[in-house]
Amino acid sequence: MKIYPIREIEANPTQEGFARMIPDVTFTKRERDELQMQILQPWALTDEDGENRLYPAVVFVQGSGWTFPQVHFEIPQLSQLARQGYVVATITHRNLEDGHRAPAYLEDVKTAIRFLRAHSEDLHIDPKRLGIWGTSSGANAALLAALTIDDPKYKTDEWPEETDAINFVVDCFAPVDTMKLVKRFEVSVNTAKESLTKLSIEEQEEQTKALASLKTNLQNFVGSPDGSVDMALVRELSPLERIDIRKTYPPVLILHGDQDHLVEYEQSLKLYETFKDHGTEVEMIRVIGGEHEGNFWSQEVLDAIWEFIARHS
Repeated sequence: MKIYPIREIEANPTQEGFARMIPDVTFTKRERDELQMQILQPWALTDEDGENRLYPAVVFVQGSGWTFPQVHFEIPQLSQLARQGYVVATITHRNLEDGHRAPAYLEDVKTAIRFLRAHSEDLHIDPKRLGIWGTSSGANAALLAALTIDDPKYKTDEWPEETDAINFVVDCFAPVDTMKLVKRFEVSVNTAKESLTKLSIEEQEEQTKALASLKTNLQNFVGSPDGSVDMALVRELSPLERIDIRKTYPPVLILHGDQDHLVEYEQSLKLYETFKDHGTEVEMIRVIGGEHEGNFWSQEVLDAIWEFIARHS
């Protein structure tokens, strides 16, 4: 039997490199449709003198097709950021499947930002150092938040005294041309209808129900009272349409996989060129072979995001 000598490891008095989690923090004041966020913090909440430590913060919006975000999906990855000295809040927003018309989701994202500022001391957040990161539809929300800072149109009566300004935005494979997205949806629906005759009776019934559900969701999200699609609202939700030469915007990092078959890579490329022409500080990373989620992610991708956040926090 091998005998191992006693080893010694120094204690970690600063608790550096560790994180804690505060689950299910309600950030809305309304009686219906309460929303929660999950908060990750560095372990060390006070310094050696017992003074409150304040950290830069990142709001994370998980992609969900504008339904209800699965807030726990990226927590294992987000914890890396918390262990590096950031407060991270992964947030929810209202669900289009529950009949919440756009821009409800954007209002909720902005409410979350104002909540974090209103409670910055208790949550150990430096209110002047707050950025946003989103994936897919969550990145659409993140970009719109950056493009509409303190726009009264999207401000609810929750924490109204606070600003929803952000220092940076990280966009992972966002749908940024919602006009194109809706038109593609309509073509897909028409194609599916035309193919119904090739299906069995049971398959036709199943496909018809699925198409009806999709149309209902579209109507809930961006529909007009007459049943048509409100294209003015669709345009309002398109980051490409919201870039205004008269305004300045925070730095942007765009990441997109070139094998994304849900949101084509070219959308992000066009956004990059538009921001560049506008004069916004913008960077873009093409993930070779990257799909929508899945193999898009790697430690190299995360490290690039961490480096960008560190520079702009």
